[in-house]
Amino acid sequence: MNKICQLLDFDADVLLFNKDTYMVSRFKELISENFRQKFRTRLENTQVTVSESLQKLCINEVYFQAEDITWQSSSEGIDCQLFKVGSTDWEAGKLRIKVSTEISPPYLEKLPGSVTRKFKTGQLNITVVLEFYPDNPNKTESPLDDLRKMI
Repeated sequence: MNKICQLLDFDADVLLFNKDTYMVSRFKELISENFRQKFRTRLENTQVTVSESLQKLCINEVYFQAEDITWQSSSEGIDCQLFKVGSTDWEAGKLRIKVSTEISPPYLEKLPGSVTRKFKTGQLNITVVLEFYPDNPNKTESPLDDLRKMI
């Protein structure tokens, strides 16, 4: 895999994996939904979710609180093709996926005008970054590419 990376941040670009195509925005949504489902899964025979179990790390009775967890796909990348809006052809390359999760811990919220408190579950924020590594990075760009990006 070459070292030239393009961040896929234009949601209308299209990714092709074998026979399946996805707009970049939809692909990011699917990854985010998959992570959200996995983090909300309850561990066997417990009321603890995967997210809750990963928030705390204990070593010799010393507890560490985790707020951010990062996952990334294989460094080899995933074979795919990219079609950028405004281009004339598919570009072959490798895709790397990086997912960051920010887990805010649960807390008690005081209800307005009352001494009662309500338990609020923690938030799970997921950020997906797609990196595309073209097979032919030396392919010359059209002089119109800068104009297309501005539009």
